Amino acid sequence: MAKSTRQLDGLTIVLFGSLGSGKSSTGNSILGSKPFKIAIGTIPITTKIETEIAYRDKLAIRVIDTPGFQKSSDFLKLKDDVKRILRDNQTANVTYALVIQVGRYTTEERQVIEEIFKKNKGFLKNSIIIFTNREELNEEENPYDQTIDGWLQKNPSLLALIKTYKLKYRAFQNKRLLEAENDVQVSDLISAICEEDQPMSYCPVSDSKKKKQNLIYVSREQMGEKFGMYGNEFFDDQFTIQKNVDDYEML
Repeated sequence: MAKSTRQLDGLTIVLFGSLGSGKSSTGNSILGSKPFKIAIGTIPITTKIETEIAYRDKLAIRVIDTPGFQKSSDFLKLKDDVKRILRDNQTANVTYALVIQVGRYTTEERQVIEEIFKKNKGFLKNSIIIFTNREELNEEENPYDQTIDGWLQKNPSLLALIKTYKLKYRAFQNKRLLEAENDVQVSDLISAICEEDQPMSYCPVSDSKKKKQNLIYVSREQMGEKFGMYGNEFFDDQFTIQKNVDDYEML
């Protein structure tokens, strides 16, 4: 069956993951502002559930940031608290986003996540994985290894989790990113969430704003470091061209 999209009047994204995975930073990127405090070091900053709302492409997005879990039982309490918040706010169109940091997927984290999904199959049926720290992949020499798909090939347990529960996934960069670059990755995330395998009508994000995350991602800063001012000029020219194409397709 061909993929279609679901009509959204608003969208709620519940971020969950282990301590230090980058949930709050991801929430700030999605919102386009910095309402969530960011931890420095290993001391957790998010100790209770926090909620913020922003508008993206005329779509109201509620982001729910949650404390990091250390064991599967932490998720049970989190689930009950989130259910109460969603019920009190009469929230529909809820997506749970598991946040995992690239390069820091430990055996303990894997075991906890696998147990959580095993015990909450129905509850997490509309989940997506957001891989943070995407910029670390740019250090790889092999171009394919610079993609999230390449990294997943080196993490077969994660790949198995994705296939078993039919999870969508996207890679995020939350640091040193231009606002326009962040808009692209957020729009792509929303597009991925909108897609459904059942007939619905309309997704609020245009196809021209979708960006496949398995392409090599190069930021303006990286172009500048590699090629100096010529790299920055080239990046600006390419970004302007793409923006003009997007604007034309919107007409």
